[in-house]
Amino acid sequence: MKKTIVSGLVITVIGAVMLAFGIGMHGQRAVIFDGLTPHLVSKAKTTRTQTYAKAERIKADVSDMNVVVKSGKTFSVKYAGEKINQPTIQKKNGTVIINSKSHKHGFSFNGFSFSSTGFYHGAANDKLTITVPENVNLKHLALRVSDGKVIQEPAAKMKIEKYDLRVNDASQVSLSNLEIERANFQLNDTDTAFNGVTINNGQLHLNDNDLAVNDSTLTKTLIQTADSDITMNSVALDGGSLSTQDGDVHFNDITIANSYSITAKDGDVEALNTKADGYSTSVSDGDNRLFNQSNDNGGTLTQNDTAPNRLQVTASDGDVTIR
Repeated sequence: MKKTIVSGLVITVIGAVMLAFGIGMHGQRAVIFDGLTPHLVSKAKTTRTQTYAKAERIKADVSDMNVVVKSGKTFSVKYAGEKINQPTIQKKNGTVIINSKSHKHGFSFNGFSFSSTGFYHGAANDKLTITVPENVNLKHLALRVSDGKVIQEPAAKMKIEKYDLRVNDASQVSLSNLEIERANFQLNDTDTAFNGVTINNGQLHLNDNDLAVNDSTLTKTLIQTADSDITMNSVALDGGSLSTQDGDVHFNDITIANSYSITAKDGDVEALNTKADGYSTSVSDGDNRLFNQSNDNGGTLTQNDTAPNRLQVTASDGDVTIR
């Protein structure tokens, strides 16, 4: 038994010496797992640009990188970042297809401690830039992004017939100067801002992220949110509706056409300088204020509620203020 213990100690000491030597020579490497298969991490950087004479459809499914869509003179797709996270870029049947494979799960051995790798939360480093010529109207833009910002702020108005946007766990989505015929957005854990955006028909589903809309027009647009605050300033709402659960709604300088409805569960609704022909507010548990009318015990308040163009607000467990 003693011989076994001594042999074990000798092997341990030798292993420790070899490990220390390896670390001293900078031999420690980070490891990531693709499923159950381990791979050594390479921090090598790369830049790749692919240009196309013409493209009207874009489909991107990427992780761990920022995505920027901008206007320019030529159509191009550029990636700059970690080589291992480089996406594939190809054009097939008139559609530019961009795909990346996420390598987020890993660890590195540093001295005598293990730590999670930070290489593949590339929102601060890796970047995918899509440039669309100013005279091109996109027939379809489909973006699916995880763990990265989405910035679409073209210098010239960008027109998109159909826009599918799926974003999960991103620090920011910022869209501006866009005219979208049909929008289908699903955003999770991602704060979102619209500036100068026109949507003619759309559905917006938000979970655990705030939405700020400024100087925009939303027509026939359904907005559904959970655990999200909604702020709108200088916005034209033509039809459509807003349904919130566990979040506040703040409207300022809003113009209503063809009626608009707000349904709020567990949240306050405030609409200032809102222009409509009629109003109806219903509160089950909270203060209800409609211009010069008020009821501290909820209830229903109306003003010209038979008008075809009216703002209708229904709230439970929250205050409503319209003035």
